[in-house]
Amino acid sequence: MTANYEKAMSQSYGHPKGALICSEFSEIQTTVFLWLNSLKYFITGVNFILRTVCILLVAWIGYPTETEKLLMTTKVTFFVQYFNTAFLLLLVNADLGEQPISFGLTGGIESDFDKSWFKVIGNTITGTMIFSAVFPMMEAFGFFGLRLLFRIMDKGCSSDPYKTKKTSIQAYINTYSGPLYLMHFKYSALLNIIFVTMTYGYGIPILFPIAAFGILVLYLVEKTMLYYAYRLPPMYDERLSQSVIGMLNYAPLIFLGFGYWMASNKQMLSNEHL
Repeated sequence: MTANYEKAMSQSYGHPKGALICSEFSEIQTTVFLWLNSLKYFITGVNFILRTVCILLVAWIGYPTETEKLLMTTKVTFFVQYFNTAFLLLLVNADLGEQPISFGLTGGIESDFDKSWFKVIGNTITGTMIFSAVFPMMEAFGFFGLRLLFRIMDKGCSSDPYKTKKTSIQAYINTYSGPLYLMHFKYSALLNIIFVTMTYGYGIPILFPIAAFGILVLYLVEKTMLYYAYRLPPMYDERLSQSVIGMLNYAPLIFLGFGYWMASNKQMLSNEHL
């Protein structure tokens, strides 16, 4: 059988139409592969942009106290990133036409958590979480490189520690000091990791070790930055931490809800339905 298959394949490649079909299939497969792999990086990049926009919008709205502004920034940033990471692909590709209530989601191709969903969307979510886990390191090194570049430009590639182009003390401090310690989007990143994992962790168990790795990376990066890079952080009170802990109470409910939905598909329980 193997010999016949190899013979047939060699004949198809030798035939002009067969070569054309194989070439077209290879191009389509490569295009789909590139799109699916670039999508996971695109989602993380969009999360970074959304985080910046949310911080600016909340600061523009203004709140009477700094704690209230931090609380609102954390919540808004988390909800936007969570929707973009966990639900946007789910809703775009959903086809709930067979359900009692479709909410107008009938234009997609996925009606349930079946093998097609895990192969395409589940793989994209997993790749996004892997990239998001290492993104804090990339972000820290990237901004460190920018600060180093600005300092080199200020000195003009000179080794003299007293040489500078700055004309004021504050401008000099802003160039040679570390970044501000902003706690709100750190909490929102942590919440996003936990809630995305709880949403799809029942059907994609590998998300749990990925989330543990992402939390460890975030902890080590922030600990290192606090010692060697950040300016003296402000004195946060316990309200921000208590608010985040209160939001975590809803994560098990999401895990149970989506877990029940995934378990209702027999493909999750037996290979006979694959």
